[in-house]
Amino acid sequence: MKTVFSDEVVQVTELKRNQRYWLDRARKTGGVTIVQGKLADLVLAPRQAVAESAQAVHYARMMSQFFLETVRADRELKDSVVFPWFKDLDGEDRQEFYRELVETFAKCMTTGRWDVFDELLEDWQATAEASRNQELLEAWRTRGRAEDYIPLEVVGANKV
Repeated sequence: MKTVFSDEVVQVTELKRNQRYWLDRARKTGGVTIVQGKLADLVLAPRQAVAESAQAVHYARMMSQFFLETVRADRELKDSVVFPWFKDLDGEDRQEFYRELVETFAKCMTTGRWDVFDELLEDWQATAEASRNQELLEAWRTRGRAEDYIPLEVVGANKV
């Protein structure tokens, strides 16, 4: 008999007899495998743990598809099905995106906080979309002259 996790295993008849005990065990240990006959195909697990696992699988699939696109590209990935806006990033931004993507993904797999990963993707998508807007790019490049700026005083800046 194969278990789904390295967890406790309970026969369905025992589960019926001691429901409260097995429900508490599932909450405390993170999961209990339920066996009916010789089939161990059900798990009693906390809802939050299942949701977190499903979310991690979703992002892992996204990452593996993107890496597969990257590996299959001849020299450099031009278009991406996973991140359609990727094509709008320049070479330097693409390298920074790769680095931040991998670092953030690894961190999120450890912490389970996927909101950070979503924020990263939103920021890079906004960067890519902004790079398509020529007026915005020109405004970023225009710094003006020094005499166009007014110096600001910071209160208490001279205190040591």
